[in-house]
Amino acid sequence: MKNIPYESFSNFVLRAPLYSFDFFQKLTSLQSDSSNYLKSLFDEAMIKEAIFLASPPLYEELLKWINHEIKDEKKEEKLKYSFLKYLSRMSSRCTPFGLFAGCSVGEFGNKTKLELENSENHSRHTRLDMNFLIALSQDLAQNPNIKKQLHFFPNNSIYNVGNKLRYVEYEYINSKRFHRIVAVERTPYITKILQAARTGLSFKNLAELLVEDEITIQEAKTFIDELIDNQLLISELEPSVSGPEFLEQILQVLSKLNKVEVIFEKLKEVDHELKKLDLNMGNPIVSYKTICEKLEGLHTEFDIKYLFQTDLILNTIENQLDSTVVENVKKGMVLFNKISLPPKDTFFNQFKEAFSERFEKREVSISKALDIEMGVGYKQNRSSTEINPLIDDITVPFKKESSIKEIKWSSVDSIIQKKLFNAIANKDYIIKITDEDFEDFEADWNDLPETMNAMIEVLEINDDGNQKIKCVGIGGSSAANLFGRFCHGDENLYKYTQKIIDFESSTQKDQLLAEIVHLPESRVGNILMRPKFRAFEIPYLAKSLLNIDKQLPIEDLYISMKDNNRIRLKSKKHNKEVIPKLTNAHNFSSNALPIYQFLCDMQTQGKRQSIGINLGPFTHQYEFIPRIEYSNLIISEAIWNINKSDIEPLQKLKGNNEELITQMKIFRKNKRIPKFAMLSDGDNELLINFENLTSFKMLLDTVKNRSQFKLTEFLHTNSGVLKNNNGKKSFTNQIILSFYKNEIN
Repeated sequence: MKNIPYESFSNFVLRAPLYSFDFFQKLTSLQSDSSNYLKSLFDEAMIKEAIFLASPPLYEELLKWINHEIKDEKKEEKLKYSFLKYLSRMSSRCTPFGLFAGCSVGEFGNKTKLELENSENHSRHTRLDMNFLIALSQDLAQNPNIKKQLHFFPNNSIYNVGNKLRYVEYEYINSKRFHRIVAVERTPYITKILQAARTGLSFKNLAELLVEDEITIQEAKTFIDELIDNQLLISELEPSVSGPEFLEQILQVLSKLNKVEVIFEKLKEVDHELKKLDLNMGNPIVSYKTICEKLEGLHTEFDIKYLFQTDLILNTIENQLDSTVVENVKKGMVLFNKISLPPKDTFFNQFKEAFSERFEKREVSISKALDIEMGVGYKQNRSSTEINPLIDDITVPFKKESSIKEIKWSSVDSIIQKKLFNAIANKDYIIKITDEDFEDFEADWNDLPETMNAMIEVLEINDDGNQKIKCVGIGGSSAANLFGRFCHGDENLYKYTQKIIDFESSTQKDQLLAEIVHLPESRVGNILMRPKFRAFEIPYLAKSLLNIDKQLPIEDLYISMKDNNRIRLKSKKHNKEVIPKLTNAHNFSSNALPIYQFLCDMQTQGKRQSIGINLGPFTHQYEFIPRIEYSNLIISEAIWNINKSDIEPLQKLKGNNEELITQMKIFRKNKRIPKFAMLSDGDNELLINFENLTSFKMLLDTVKNRSQFKLTEFLHTNSGVLKNNNGKKSFTNQIILSFYKNEIN
């Protein structure tokens, strides 16, 4: 499309649930008690395995229910609702989650042909949860025989403060990782050990460096032990979240050690059993119990609900999308660009002001700049615990503050408000946006990322087959972010993701694009774990597996304020600007350490992270917000804001099915809610059938303690574009289009 400096990559990623929408319709077609049907579904091998992987405790309770061991009616009812929620998810939501939904790489063509293999023919990738693997690695590192053979490295968060060393150490409490900043005296002995350990040295070799007339080998070993216990030294069993999966990393380390054959072989057996699971869909649960028995011999405690992670890879017969879909989305991109304002009051902008005031044009190490005593810290509008320069009383993350929301109004809001008022007055279900509405607005392409994603849904809205596309926004600091965590199990997705990353590298040859390698806590590692994608890495409280000359440690990174009011991150060693990258979908702004969040925020410095329609001022102000369309794009689904007062009379009728059905119909008619709608909680969505009593009761049970909740329009129809291989069943779809910035001719 003319004057749009973005083109799509040659591939797209299709996402879909394990089961069809027809499955959900049948599931919620019975108005009477559905217990027997639900029990029959639990007997299906694929459903049983999917539920076990999602929630082993729920699986065990469902077994009791099947075996008539649950006598409490209320408990039985809640169990049915929990099961129904999972069944709804695996037949309506496309976001990858266990065996409930997966993805597949497709190509563009001259027409749309999307056809899935039958569910039992899909592929999968199973691994051990990072929660267990990190606990195992910590136990192994404490094994006396293993410890004396391991290589140790300096903690990569260390930095100098006068005659002190400051660094971040952590501990796990009930599987949660807690960080604190620690300060220790920078003695000649500590300096000597840290210098020698830069490329890794064994415990024995480190201790021998200290032996002299007044220091015995035993005293030296005790000192090294103290450095390890206090995390100034980190073993090679420390996890990396970039590179091979962590079990493979552990096996690689153990393979070089002596007298660990029993542990090594047991882990190899577990790895083999995991690969066997991936040969089938619908494995017996006893296969997982066998793995658990093998792991018990390692004497590392684990909770079975945090033991297995599985990704679904969709196999397709046809996976082709009409290239005209891209042109339609690009047309929407112009509109989104015009109506999306850049954020002003961000953590990063606050930091720039504070940095400029304190350091002006000076170049400062990142550790010093973000130190709240020597520098300006990060997240300037947050209070933090005062630094104790002696030792260990600095708690991170910071105190939680009260939130006050400031509503900002723009000329875009004025236009949308006028259309919204007119639609409500006329009782319209759809608001139409046209080019004329925003013809006086300019599109600015300079402050958008080099690559970004559009997450769309291709729909058959009308019985006449008229196709529409749901596209509510476009964004991301990199188009590769949504795919990173799934690349270990899907070679096609890995190649496509690498293609995106290679393009980014080719457009920024004068800078070093460096992957941020950090592990905030163990279970987050399941999201963070991805293959090695980039030539350089910034390791921070996690290990990099790259050669040391390709690692950019925190102590090598310096920041300065450029003349264009831009923060520049520089590697002293390479004398080049560094562009940090995080190739996964981690929500890094939630309780992040300051250096980690700063590096992540640098990805979008001076850029809009996303463009799309923003209903911010109106989102919760109206009982009903109509669907908003532009051309053949649906840019916002219809929204219903339901208050507690609306639902309370219905809550009181849960014991009277006949009256509840009557009032349910009146409620739906008054609110103009269609048969199917989504209960929306941020990223979580639950499909409700408002003509099914059990489904509606599930909704009432879910929202009973809420003052308000939101419903959104469910747009899929039986004539959807994604089918299975007999062509009779339709699936919901989510398609990720990735765009790269190209020069306008």
